[in-house]
Amino acid sequence: MQAGELARRAGITVRTLHHYDALGLLKPSGRTEAGYRLYHAQDIACLQRIQLLKNLGFTLAEVASLLQDDARHSIKTLVDDNITALNAQIDSATRLRDHLQQLRNTFAGEAEPSTEAFLNTLELLEAYSRYFSRDELQDLRFYTRQRATRAQWQLLLDELNTLQAEGVKPTAPSAQNLAVRWMEQLEQDTTGNPELLRKLSLMAEREQALRDYLSIEREQLNFIQQAFLEHKLAIFRRHLSPSVYAYLAERYGDYMKHWPPLLRRINQMLEQGISPESEIGREVAQDWLAIFQGYAGQDPKAQAEIRKVQMNEPELRRGTWLRDAQLDFLQRALAALRQYH
Repeated sequence: MQAGELARRAGITVRTLHHYDALGLLKPSGRTEAGYRLYHAQDIACLQRIQLLKNLGFTLAEVASLLQDDARHSIKTLVDDNITALNAQIDSATRLRDHLQQLRNTFAGEAEPSTEAFLNTLELLEAYSRYFSRDELQDLRFYTRQRATRAQWQLLLDELNTLQAEGVKPTAPSAQNLAVRWMEQLEQDTTGNPELLRKLSLMAEREQALRDYLSIEREQLNFIQQAFLEHKLAIFRRHLSPSVYAYLAERYGDYMKHWPPLLRRINQMLEQGISPESEIGREVAQDWLAIFQGYAGQDPKAQAEIRKVQMNEPELRRGTWLRDAQLDFLQRALAALRQYH
């Protein structure tokens, strides 16, 4: 194929082909008897690479380097590689756009923010993106409604600061009441999703930016967790015999740490449509039973006492991320486990 025909088909000028030749990018494989350039199949493939790379924004010098490095690569490989690179750029640009939108929402209706406030908020938004996917962030009220949630949390934090300033212990009813409302607010702001809770808890543990934003310290988070545990133990204490309660109180806190991961697994199976009667469903039931026996012991009478409290005290479910659908799944899985054995 001569230069004129190739230029016409490729949508470029003959002068451009001559320029590529002079740069060593695209040399014709042959010439006619009259000295005109002839381009063969491999030359046309090379031109396709050049045009693709130029369209992607590479300079001619970069194109020359890429053609040397990737001479053995096919057009398909080059396309796949660049799609991957473009997807990364799109993800980065999308994340930046989301951050800017959140910054706009955060400071909407306020006076011009200080540089420090702007940078601190940007640092927090970037921290969110390290722990949550874009879809997860849309379900996280901490992220989507920062101004509203911050005001709600500030009220709870003020109450916590007052209790601690007065020397109130986690065992006090006022501390327990605050802890329950705290956990319910957290449950609401994570849309009842235990996976979002896990990631947010991890973020709060690792990221000073989030703790600074909420003006909270680790010891205060520990205070709330202990008060929440004391609230549950107080419910059990009212109904259990002294010996059964003593056994449970010593172990309940440690074993309940295994509950959120189990709840996440149930959520995943519900989303995937996995039957509670399936083998995987029975495995979840077996793991729940191990947790229950861990704090209840092996005595059937003691277990019956504790189960009666759990069934008759809805207060125990407050702030636990446990929904009716999850409870139904677990009950059916336990029934299937009993039948299986």
